[in-house]
Amino acid sequence: MTTTWISPKIIIGPTATGSYYYNRPRIVEAIWEQINTGSHVLLAAPRRVGKSSVMEFMVEKCPENTKCVFRNIQGIKSAEEFYKRFYELIIFCLSKFDKSRNWFKDWFQGITIEEITLDGVKFGDRKPANYLEEIGKLLPKLQSEKVKIVLFLDELPEVLHNLYKKGKSEEASSILDNLRAWRQDARLKESFCLVLAGSVGIHHVVKNIEGRTSDLNDIKEVDFKPLTYLEAAEYVEWVTQDATVQYNVEIRTYLLSKLHYYLPYFINLMLDEINKTAKQNQQPNITTHSIDTAFDLVVRNNDHFREWKNRLFDYFPSEEAAYMNEVLTHIAHKDTIDKRKLYDLATKYNKKNSYIDLMDGLEKDGYITEQDQQYVFVSPFLSAFWKRNNPVYDGE
Repeated sequence: MTTTWISPKIIIGPTATGSYYYNRPRIVEAIWEQINTGSHVLLAAPRRVGKSSVMEFMVEKCPENTKCVFRNIQGIKSAEEFYKRFYELIIFCLSKFDKSRNWFKDWFQGITIEEITLDGVKFGDRKPANYLEEIGKLLPKLQSEKVKIVLFLDELPEVLHNLYKKGKSEEASSILDNLRAWRQDARLKESFCLVLAGSVGIHHVVKNIEGRTSDLNDIKEVDFKPLTYLEAAEYVEWVTQDATVQYNVEIRTYLLSKLHYYLPYFINLMLDEINKTAKQNQQPNITTHSIDTAFDLVVRNNDHFREWKNRLFDYFPSEEAAYMNEVLTHIAHKDTIDKRKLYDLATKYNKKNSYIDLMDGLEKDGYITEQDQQYVFVSPFLSAFWKRNNPVYDGE
């Protein structure tokens, strides 16, 4: 009789929601604390740390008299499309309040709304002529009805960067200017909130567009760190609770020792690879050798990590990207890089005046961290990938 094989409760790629969502109460509480004080929030954290999952969870648990909506806006290709989407998201939130209120109909005089869904609004014959103007009319009305809406927008930096790359810097600047104006409008303090997130360094993107990053000074950044060791151990236990492959304390400890940097995504990659091999061999009892083999298999799958390298050459000028890539290659082969070597490489690439900012960017985007006056990779996965992707390094 064949026993049904049960895989761990993990998801790789799509946002973890519902029963797959692992609660991050400290982060959720920190975000709500800022929202409730009238602040707007920036989640500028490395990719794969779980920002989207947390935001979707918060939308599901939105407090009474507050309406929230989450949207990944990565595909937006123009400022006009951004304002249209922004306007539709406001309408979607408002539609969740009691529609019998006269204000909902009164506010849209002259505009015909036939259907409202999360995918958009279907307008009739009379639709907004200028979405930006309509947003400017709509937002100030929220305070009078004592309602609050919170827009969780994911991948705003991606939208701004793509506009910048396509020569639409004025459109990107317009979006930044209007977002700042709405954030700083005192009439909206109690009724409107933005939670902005992205896996790309928004400060770098804004600096490219505006020449400065001060436009973000009014947004409260919430620290979005990976799991602690105890959280990571609890996570492994949680996702494998009913699984065929079980992890005792010794095996779980060894698994986490291979990772160091505890992103649910990285943990899931290991659990998935271990489970696949164990299932293929019909051998649920795993060993440290099973973990070592899984680690090597994950690293060989370039699709998991190639984007980390591609982003450097996509988001930065070629000389800056080349400098950062050589820094990362040096660390991969030498384990660390000290300040002297950083400066020498900066001189080689003519980046003596900007290399500290570039290193700060690599740190904020989750590539490296500083330890004892030297930089190291945050994740053995990234280190192994960079070494495999650059197998020969002639640097001293």
